[in-house]
Amino acid sequence: MGYEQRALVGAELARDRAGLVERIVSEVHAEVPAYRALHGSQLAEVRAITGWLVSRSLELWAAGATRLPPGDVERLRGIGRSRAADGRSIGAVVRAHRVGSAAAVRLVSEAASDRLDAADVFALSELWLTSIDQICESLSAGHAEAAHRLDADLERARRAFLDDLLIGRQASRGAIRDRARTLGITPPDPAVLVVAEARAHPSGEPPQAVTLTAGMELLGLVEPAGADPLLTTRSGRAVVLLSPGDGARMAAVLGREPWRGCVLAPRALTDMSAAYRLADDALDTAPPHAFGARRLLGDADACVLALLNGGPVTPAAVRRAVLGPLLSEGNAHLLETLRAYLREGAATTAADALHVHAQTLRYRLRRVRELTGHDPHRPWPRFVLETACAIAP
Repeated sequence: MGYEQRALVGAELARDRAGLVERIVSEVHAEVPAYRALHGSQLAEVRAITGWLVSRSLELWAAGATRLPPGDVERLRGIGRSRAADGRSIGAVVRAHRVGSAAAVRLVSEAASDRLDAADVFALSELWLTSIDQICESLSAGHAEAAHRLDADLERARRAFLDDLLIGRQASRGAIRDRARTLGITPPDPAVLVVAEARAHPSGEPPQAVTLTAGMELLGLVEPAGADPLLTTRSGRAVVLLSPGDGARMAAVLGREPWRGCVLAPRALTDMSAAYRLADDALDTAPPHAFGARRLLGDADACVLALLNGGPVTPAAVRRAVLGPLLSEGNAHLLETLRAYLREGAATTAADALHVHAQTLRYRLRRVRELTGHDPHRPWPRFVLETACAIAP
């Protein structure tokens, strides 16, 4: 059979193109579960694509072609991109095209088997085998392109959401809830705020700017298991919101990695703007020895630094952040012991002043460290404790 005969077969099939397409779509519908849920405009689009592929295959077969031309390949990439936007998996899309292609070849054979010679069958098989590979590759490439773009768009939207929280643009719980619902996420609330930066090199060179990629790698080390974390970068620093459990893991990671940062206790999302200013200013103003071996600042450090630098923090907030449990009536003796130690400058003289044994005083100081997280024997923690104690109740 030559070109003219193949063209005649194609023309005969084209006269019942709608019926041919319907039979192919029915097989796809039966064989591919993801396509059983399609309806209305989605099914109409599937029929249109099927009709186009059937017509092009018959034209190329009649012309003796063995591959899809570049224009058709690009159109298939566009179809792949559209399917990604629809949320259809690439596996289902490729499976549908394989089932549809096999059905189309079988239907052609049924309609013209008495007029096909070996060369026609081989030509049709070669075109089908080659084009199905092109179809799958093109669909996959387009799907991957769109999926990457959609992921990037979603990531940008999530970063914008966090940026708005940090500057106070999302001021109410209702607005935050609506924005999160639109993004399809469940942000932690209350959330731990982490602001981290790369440490300076020993040579004194400035640290490399913290990029979004580095922030994502840092988040990957934590492997958050709580609510959906949020990440952005501001002024060369990574800013992350995490659930309380994930925040503890982040603190542990920062203690091992070449970073330094400020990790604040859980707060409501509506309070994140003030929290960010507190943490960011603390990183700007903290002396190197304030970070300690863990290379981290906490609420107490940040509040004392804000107080010293005229930040928006009250003396009462500083006392709560630093002394915390020591302010309860049951721990009044520990606060009294701390004040005596800071005033006298030595454990023995403080013990004498309080009329207690030196071992008793040392035990009480260990309890102070355990309850506050600040060791009164170390320079920076002692300074933090002394500042809080010096503020009038």
